[in-house]
Amino acid sequence: MTAPKTPNPKTLKRIRTLSKLLDSAIAIPGTKYKIGLDPIIGLVPAVGDYLSLILSGYVIFEAAKLGAKQDTLVKMALNLLVDSIVGTVPVAGDLFDVAWKANEANLKLLEQDLPDQTDLDNASIDWRPLILIFGAIALVILLGGLLTLWLLKLVFNALA
Repeated sequence: MTAPKTPNPKTLKRIRTLSKLLDSAIAIPGTKYKIGLDPIIGLVPAVGDYLSLILSGYVIFEAAKLGAKQDTLVKMALNLLVDSIVGTVPVAGDLFDVAWKANEANLKLLEQDLPDQTDLDNASIDWRPLILIFGAIALVILLGGLLTLWLLKLVFNALA
């Protein structure tokens, strides 16, 4: 039996730092609540959602490189899918991003998974489910952006 492989501490630190930055880097004065850059980035229509997706996707990519189990990676991607779907709704999606801390949830999943890992050098990741989920996320964001543009066009035409 192979001894458990220790995950790269620099990679874990990078994932922890990015997760905190995206989900809880900024304390709200007078409360115990914190928000991250994710809901702030999400305020930029369409582009903000894609940037959030790229940053959050990086966390999942690094988790895969660390040797996270396939089911953990799929759960992480599904958290991101929920975040992305709801995030496409103007204003409500940004409020949801304040409460739904997908990156911190994904970090917790990763940290729960890694201690159980053995023989990580031989771990094989099937990227197909993750590619499908990320494709679905990108499609949802694209459709959400197109819907937003269409609604704005309707509003401006009605006002003209």
